[in-house]
Amino acid sequence: MDRNTPIYVSLTGTNSHQIKIPAGQGNFSIGRIGMDKKKFDVLVEENAVINWDAFNAFYTPNGQQNAHLHPYGDWPRFFYYWGNDQGFIEWSKKRVIEDFSWRPTQAICLDLSHAQIHNFSIKADQHPITLVLNHADGENKKGLYSLHLAGHIEHFEIITAAAYPHLRIEPTTNKDPMVSAYHLPVMKNLAAITSLDLTVKPLGQAFDCESLLQFPNLKNLNLTGNITNTASLKQLQQLERIGIRYAVNLEGFPVLNTWENLRSFIGWNIDEKTGKRLNAELKHLVKEKQLDYSSVSKLRSSIWFTTEYGIPFENWESNNAKIAIKAYKSALKEISKAKAKQDVKGAIIELIEIINTLPNIETVEREDTGLAVLQLVEASTFDIDQQTVNAWFDEIRDF
Repeated sequence: MDRNTPIYVSLTGTNSHQIKIPAGQGNFSIGRIGMDKKKFDVLVEENAVINWDAFNAFYTPNGQQNAHLHPYGDWPRFFYYWGNDQGFIEWSKKRVIEDFSWRPTQAICLDLSHAQIHNFSIKADQHPITLVLNHADGENKKGLYSLHLAGHIEHFEIITAAAYPHLRIEPTTNKDPMVSAYHLPVMKNLAAITSLDLTVKPLGQAFDCESLLQFPNLKNLNLTGNITNTASLKQLQQLERIGIRYAVNLEGFPVLNTWENLRSFIGWNIDEKTGKRLNAELKHLVKEKQLDYSSVSKLRSSIWFTTEYGIPFENWESNNAKIAIKAYKSALKEISKAKAKQDVKGAIIELIEIINTLPNIETVEREDTGLAVLQLVEASTFDIDQQTVNAWFDEIRDF
């Protein structure tokens, strides 16, 4: 494949799309008509039938030299697809796909039993998705190794008798950290999994770790983002490897010698208070037994998390965003020095008064400002209830 010359690919008809792929690009993205064409290699109608065999003649440089080993091509290695055609499953039975990321827009029932997709990612929006699984094992090294479920996890139904891939879950959660914690739905057919990565936003709705107890055989666990009820993790007695990242509050996290089989612990960008304790425990643990790579680093204050991940004005109109972000950072600076609740209130009032002067503040912007106020109060050292915060907000705002 000549990377310097535009070529035609017959995705939805003869020579239906012209593409030019830069040298070194190993992925191919198929977006829906109406999406930003600059972000995708091609756009198709969401219900169009895709001719996946159109990729049979495409090779990586190495694949071209060993074409006899790849009768159905070996490029792209990774696919990103927004649409509803399921033909890639049948195609993958004869041609290995390293990674396939799919965003359907309708109810789906998909049989992955014989698919040669190593890492499969799928996002559920408002429609139910049923997946029938198989996985890579001693006999089928080209089958499913990892499964990434994103979006509304409650819309997934997983059917499997003995396939337990490395599971990655990234649920859609509320951006407001003040709402009640998110619980994973019961996923009874995956109860025997041994490896799980779970990701939520660092400053959004917290994830309740108690809902992980449905996976009693976990050996490898990575948690990223705002988590709560961490004390419940002590009940997962099979854990060997634990990773905690971007966690603003680890109050109640078990001591590291809770897990007899622990071989590795990584804490990175985590709550500084608990992080210091975990770092001391880790230093003691390495003297007692040999561990694989382990570390506790980048200990962070709540102020750091708020500054890095808490500013909710990023998507505003450019000039409004610039002014609001500057006001937010100024308020945060004042709150970090506050000696009394009245100082916190003063910083909040100053922020809201600046927002009052901005044009085009509608419902979304009002909600963002309310969230910003809650985050700023959370970053303070004072215990101020939400009712009081809401009263401050409503007292000053005129939008």
